[in-house]
Amino acid sequence: MSLPFGATRFTPIESGLGGMMIGASAAMAYLIDGKITGISGIMGPFFRGVLKCDPVKDAQLWKLLFLTGLVLGGLIDLAFNWQFSFPRAPPMHIARYLLAGVAVGIGTRVGKGCTSGHGICGLPRFSLRSWISVPTFMGVAAATIAITRHALKIDGTGYSPRVAELQWPPQWQFPLGAFMSSLLLIALSVLLPDRFKKFVSPLSSGLIFAMGLGASGMTNPMKVMNFLDFGGYWDPSLAFVMGCGICISGPAFIMAEQLRKVTTPLCEGCKFENPPKKGNYLPLVLGASCFGLGWGLIGLCPGPALVAIIPKIVTGIWGPWQPDFALSAAALVICISWLTTDRLITHFSAKPVATTEVKATE
Repeated sequence: MSLPFGATRFTPIESGLGGMMIGASAAMAYLIDGKITGISGIMGPFFRGVLKCDPVKDAQLWKLLFLTGLVLGGLIDLAFNWQFSFPRAPPMHIARYLLAGVAVGIGTRVGKGCTSGHGICGLPRFSLRSWISVPTFMGVAAATIAITRHALKIDGTGYSPRVAELQWPPQWQFPLGAFMSSLLLIALSVLLPDRFKKFVSPLSSGLIFAMGLGASGMTNPMKVMNFLDFGGYWDPSLAFVMGCGICISGPAFIMAEQLRKVTTPLCEGCKFENPPKKGNYLPLVLGASCFGLGWGLIGLCPGPALVAIIPKIVTGIWGPWQPDFALSAAALVICISWLTTDRLITHFSAKPVATTEVKATE
């Protein structure tokens, strides 16, 4: 039986180790610095601060170091695991990449999160918002795949119901090496004095997160799209990424928020971030649905997009219609559409306040 383009293999070992690294990154960022590793919630506010010329210190510095770690981790994935982490991008029209980038950017801003913030962090925090958001964007993404692949057959044929072939023996060298390196980075971040810890911890967290994405295959859009194809060519690997990630991040959030065993982060002067767990459900569902649409169209969310942007430029063939270039463009569009949506939300939400102030003055 012939396989469709982009057919991936089921990689429980690689994806499980990668998921553990992603969960470890979330746990260390929270326990050491008190930060939630929602990639869209780090990326967007950082670039918002850049546009406002905010000083690079405190929270802005933490975001810069984390994002730097993401980019450097992507280069490590490229150097040591490029065939698995960054295979050729799906041959889809650039308009689809750009449309999906717009949807992901808008959705993650309106819904205030994506797979990392709502999934790896929000679910183990027992956030009702996350427990609504995750099934919503997963369902919309799966429906998008069903329409594009099976109803309209835009992505070609061959996606008949089957489970991806198991990758055996596993390609364990890079995942295991990256996992052991992550343990060393975590130990270094914990043991260093605070004056060094505040720099090393966010950089290490970003590095570990990026290596986890590359080791698990989540930087390969086809692997994500194949997971979402529940009625066709199904690759269960993403379930191992999410499950193993939450098994590592979960205890950190439970100890701090439910059991109150940890009251302050390890880094002196830091406080635990505490995003609201309830409320604003309509924007949440609308944002999650918009994100799910974009995620289902190209299999890309903010974390993998940032990790892949430079490797895809390096490995891609330059040209406005080449898939690798289009994927890099989609990553930029995610950032631009997030910032544009943020500005619009800020503008319209500030209007009633301004009107009230004028009336009060009169």
